[in-house]
Amino acid sequence: MGRRPRARAAAPAAPAWVPDADRLLGAAARRIRVVGANTPVNLGEELARLADVWERSGAEAPRFTYAPAQDHGELRRAMETAAERLERQGELGAVYAGRAREIAADAAVCEAAGGPGCWAAARRRYAARDGFDERADALAATWLEEPAGAAAGEGERVRSDDERASGSLVSRMRREIGAQRLPLRVVIADIAPLAATGDGVIQVARGRMLTRDDVERTVLHEIEGHAAPSVRAAALPLGIFAIGTAHGGDDQEGWALARERAAGYLTGLRRIELGLRHLAARSVERGAGFVETVRLLEARGARSARDALRIAARVHRGGGLAREVVYLPALLRVEAMLQTQPALGQVLASGRVAVGAAASLSSWATASS
Repeated sequence: MGRRPRARAAAPAAPAWVPDADRLLGAAARRIRVVGANTPVNLGEELARLADVWERSGAEAPRFTYAPAQDHGELRRAMETAAERLERQGELGAVYAGRAREIAADAAVCEAAGGPGCWAAARRRYAARDGFDERADALAATWLEEPAGAAAGEGERVRSDDERASGSLVSRMRREIGAQRLPLRVVIADIAPLAATGDGVIQVARGRMLTRDDVERTVLHEIEGHAAPSVRAAALPLGIFAIGTAHGGDDQEGWALARERAAGYLTGLRRIELGLRHLAARSVERGAGFVETVRLLEARGARSARDALRIAARVHRGGGLAREVVYLPALLRVEAMLQTQPALGQVLASGRVAVGAAASLSSWATASS
């Protein structure tokens, strides 16, 4: 008779304070949408206008408009109060307290969206964390110095939203969700990225012409980097996996990029795109204006004025969000962790967990409940 597989240890019981903390932080996190609040309501039409102006008569700054910013003062105070209480609950409480303070920081960014205070609020929220920020600058510079030939050979293209084409992004995304039996819908939307994962849904950008590698990379990025972890998080005994730890959303971008690199997709034009985003975000940190950022991107390898305008609009949204500054440091941080503590990869694959919180949450992520 063969030996029966060893049963995995049960996850430890959640402390008594956790359900209340999950409800409080979860409700607050659902109210705060940093990217949504800082995305211009006229983004598409303004980018089209700018492209026409720049091609005909030269530089012009954008005239972006934003939805009215909400007052989150009460929420911010509630999060600060909760953090003071939670940090007295030991190691796990400190993880929850860190996220409560980050929600307050995110709320401050949302309150300033579209106004002169956005830049300062965003710099506090996306401040450098460790030595990986400096290493990311060197990585971006290396990628942007690669010969142009490394990005050649894009191949045949297909519309992202062509539901009749089996190789389109929307078709491939739906097939992969079905294959993995993920409880998610795929919808077509007017968004800046090629795809974006939200609550119960993956949005696919409308009308973008993509190569096969673009499609496969984006499916991998969204499914393995964001969607599958969100589904796993919902089944775990601690809500913090779904709510996210402090810097969990940032390092999840690094996890998704690490999946891309492991699969061989982080090459050529993808490297150039990420390098340019990082360079542009750094220019915002230094106080560069929109036109200055566009000129910098044109000088450092943007394929066209339209590409430079698109990236500049992304980093300058809200008045200087520049969230893109966290992507490459997060990639390097995640890869360094996987080299020294590969078992913690399962923790990052189980929700929006920062590298620094992975060890504290490992027993809840790797044991069955």
